[in-house]
Amino acid sequence: MLNALLSGRGRLIAHSTGWALTFFVFFYLFSGLRGVQEGFARTCLNVGFLLVVFYGNAKVLINRFFETGRYREWLALSILFWIGMAALRAKSELWIFGGNIFTGDKTPAQGGLRMFVLYVLSYLMLMIFSSVYQLLENRRELEARHTEAQLNYLKAQINPHFLFNTLNNIYAAATLRHPRTADMVLRLSDLLRYVTYDAKNNRVSLDKEIGQIRAYLELFQLKSEEPLPIRFDIIGETEDHLIEPLLLLPLVENALKHGDLENNPDAFVRILLRSDPSGLFFQVENSFDTANRQKDAMGGVGLENIRRRLELHYRGRYHFQINAQDNIFSANLQLKTI
Repeated sequence: MLNALLSGRGRLIAHSTGWALTFFVFFYLFSGLRGVQEGFARTCLNVGFLLVVFYGNAKVLINRFFETGRYREWLALSILFWIGMAALRAKSELWIFGGNIFTGDKTPAQGGLRMFVLYVLSYLMLMIFSSVYQLLENRRELEARHTEAQLNYLKAQINPHFLFNTLNNIYAAATLRHPRTADMVLRLSDLLRYVTYDAKNNRVSLDKEIGQIRAYLELFQLKSEEPLPIRFDIIGETEDHLIEPLLLLPLVENALKHGDLENNPDAFVRILLRSDPSGLFFQVENSFDTANRQKDAMGGVGLENIRRRLELHYRGRYHFQINAQDNIFSANLQLKTI
């Protein structure tokens, strides 16, 4: 929520609203002292200078000089900009209105000096505020970009990992001249479309992720002549939830890859998705051979990848737990989606 407010359209709305309120406050004060017409003119002049000082300091002096390490140039230009804007502001009020808002002093020397000192102090405070704001904004944006880069990197890891495992399944079926090989290729095409295109989005509907889980299970089932003991249950409504793409599917893939469905008559994979208006609970349980502790020799994504993605995208809004006991492995994810 905070990131949405401080970036893109949210930032524009916040700034516009803040300056609009500033304008109306000044107009209310000035019009009460000097009438509507002069009050409006003084408000425009005052807010116009505030805008120039705030954004000139933030976007030019801070971004182009301070943030690039040109500190001497930044200091010299900041002092020049600060004093120059204060002097220009005092001169403008004398030229246009002949005196300040309170006294209407017609002696330019005395009135100009008072106004100059006032604007030197007020613009100094404004420049300090705008500097702190821009530095914090730059750090927030840098952190957001770093987080986005990490997420993109983690998603990029998922794609080849997922592809290699699926192609291995199809290759095994093709070498045995399995009659369903064509169906497997078609299912793979649908899955790759999701992985390639939908996975680029920050959020997808939960129903889309569920659809890909079903497609992957069907693809896996096609390898076997007999129905495999895989169960997928959904409790609750799923239409209104949005999640990060490829968040649930790797847990299913992990269970199928490291389970013992092909050599254990009592093997199983049980998948449960329970949703309510505030979030969802996703559980994957599978049997496994305790004597076989194989891991992905190619250094696949694994559960650590999922943990990192959850921490980046759902910090404080998730609980992820894995457990291996006897010959049963379970992964449980509780996620707040609002």
